[in-house]
Amino acid sequence: MLEISAKTKVFAVLGDPIAHSLSPFIQNYTAQLRNCDMVYHAMHVTPENLEAAINGGKALGIDGFNITVPHKKAVMKYLCGIDKQAEAVGAVNTLKLTENGYTGYNTDIIGAYYAFEENNIGISGKTVVVLGAGGAGNACAAMAMSRGAKKVYIANRTVDTAEALAEHLSQYYDTGSEVLSIEKVCEIEKADIVINTTVLGFADKADMTPLKDVGWYKRAGVGAVFDAIYAPWETVFVKQARACGLKALNGFSMLVYQAVAAQEIWLDSEFDKKERTKICRELTEKYIQKRGIK
Repeated sequence: MLEISAKTKVFAVLGDPIAHSLSPFIQNYTAQLRNCDMVYHAMHVTPENLEAAINGGKALGIDGFNITVPHKKAVMKYLCGIDKQAEAVGAVNTLKLTENGYTGYNTDIIGAYYAFEENNIGISGKTVVVLGAGGAGNACAAMAMSRGAKKVYIANRTVDTAEALAEHLSQYYDTGSEVLSIEKVCEIEKADIVINTTVLGFADKADMTPLKDVGWYKRAGVGAVFDAIYAPWETVFVKQARACGLKALNGFSMLVYQAVAAQEIWLDSEFDKKERTKICRELTEKYIQKRGIK
């Protein structure tokens, strides 16, 4: 264990609720693996106290924060600057202390890319279907566009929300996009990658999946799917894709890699791919053991 001293950098995640957060486990374990002199904690901050928390963090010299639900958009008005990628996503999940206050970043977009990279799933030149148009859908669509996707379909239950997202992203990326109802996804003639960012498969919807006609995978030529959900470890969406012979990932690696990307920003220290992969695999093994996943 590292010794905490007056020189130890301090970081935290702010959210409401926050007791369930895996970020302290991931961040502190990663710091130990890299022998970084930092400590990371979870802090419960309600919406009405968000501005005070940000100002207090600056006054106390807290080096950085992660921001989670429900503060990813609200926090933006309290920052001195926002990174271009975070502007494209329309949400911030990482803050770094500067002389003028906190600058905001979005590492979900980086985490998603690292997860695909680790599993040798190329984005450039591919047709990507994003299911859902919420925060995770925004990050994944932006990731696909920023990494050279040929076309991105945004499918959502409420088409107006998908249209608003597509219009927003068109201000930052030239990638062609098309919007449709999630019920019409199986009408798409050609697709390479499908990304689920809906809640179908999670919590009380654990027995549900956003894609009913698995025969569409073969008709459209889909080669890989990604589910932002990691609890349960294997959703119905992931199980069905694997049964069809597709490469299928859950969201745990994205969770780890967005945390790794935050440390890269905070410590001005880029991890190489081998180091990132080692960290992700060790944390995955720890998580599986802790949860008793078979």
